[in-house]
Amino acid sequence: MPQISSTKKFQFTETAPTPLLEDFDAFTQYLEANIFALGKAKEFIPYKHLAALNEEMTPPNLENTPRTSQEFYPQLHLYYHLALAGKLFRKSYNKNQFTLEATERLAAYRAFSAAEKYFSLLETLWIDCSWKELGNQRRSFTLTHEVNNFLEALSKCKPEAPLFAKDGPDVLRRLDFSMPRAIVQGFAFFGWYELERDENLYQRLGSKEYYPVARITPSALGVVLTGILLRHRPYDDWNLAALRSVGFLPTMKEFKKKGKPDFVGLFRPLCAADELRSALPREIPQEIRGNFVFKVNLGPSVWRLIALSSQHTLHDLHAAIQKAFDFDSDHLYAFYMDNRWYSEERFESPHSSEGISADEVTIGELGLAVNQSFIYHFDFGDDWRFDVILLEIKTGEPLLKKPQIVEAHGKAPAQYRQEDW
Repeated sequence: MPQISSTKKFQFTETAPTPLLEDFDAFTQYLEANIFALGKAKEFIPYKHLAALNEEMTPPNLENTPRTSQEFYPQLHLYYHLALAGKLFRKSYNKNQFTLEATERLAAYRAFSAAEKYFSLLETLWIDCSWKELGNQRRSFTLTHEVNNFLEALSKCKPEAPLFAKDGPDVLRRLDFSMPRAIVQGFAFFGWYELERDENLYQRLGSKEYYPVARITPSALGVVLTGILLRHRPYDDWNLAALRSVGFLPTMKEFKKKGKPDFVGLFRPLCAADELRSALPREIPQEIRGNFVFKVNLGPSVWRLIALSSQHTLHDLHAAIQKAFDFDSDHLYAFYMDNRWYSEERFESPHSSEGISADEVTIGELGLAVNQSFIYHFDFGDDWRFDVILLEIKTGEPLLKKPQIVEAHGKAPAQYRQEDW
């Protein structure tokens, strides 16, 4: 194990170094006690519940209105992504709507010490969260570059010494526009620094998307952690979403094959004895053998049921959808597995120059669950969107040799309008 240069010990409680753990606990308790439908557009928490959750935070955001959307509650937005990326909650699809459902991992997380909770959440942020999704960005490369530069500058700062943005490193002076507020403030919620907003510039911008910084005061914890992470856990080599965005298909099995050490082990010397014994185990999805039945919707009254075996690929599902709707397979396509447009959780057409090819992984290897929904996007010019839902996994029957169209409902629209020709 690499040696950590700092021998300083840090104390972690529910409220120190920040109220992160206490607030995250209030967030998860609220989600358990209140079952509600997520928004249809982005599958975010609806206004009413955002306002109620905000009242539980330390301190609450007093600037937002009853109609402020989730991405402008940076703390709640961060916790939403941590809860889902850490698989403490899952999206459950029922009656044409998504709700949030607690998993067994939430109970395991709650049994941890404060230090174990803190580093479990940090591991989720560093490895499992998509910073592009967290920052509501279309492209991840520029964002990752800016964040890495920022953290590099932070790791070289003097702890507890206020640094005015206008006099600091160039990367701090660019915080006005280079990094979205969800990420700028996200590290602050982890106790890496304290921020003072540039009120004049904030008013001039007239937008909540960015958080112009007047002054930043790095903490000793922030300086130590950023140095360790950049040297021994580089984001580009550890974050699964970042790896997928450049065409790699990292799995936990491959992670272990490459000799990746456990994430939190490196941080044990920073904690009191026995305070950081373990963290949430990383799940290795097991291959499911059977036949998968998908419902593919193209509008409320036009849908098809398609069955494939676990040995077929998403490219085979693409071909079956094309046949079921009588389309010509003459354009690029993508599957967005987290049901979000242009996300990094995607598989691309084998003819695409980006992302991971849809023929590289079988249906059985995807770790799909019944009622899971995802998007099939065909022809990026005409933007045909199909909503795909896994209805059933049949494990006790012979595997299908070819995809089958089980049922058809409604007349498929013409792929090309007459005027297009």
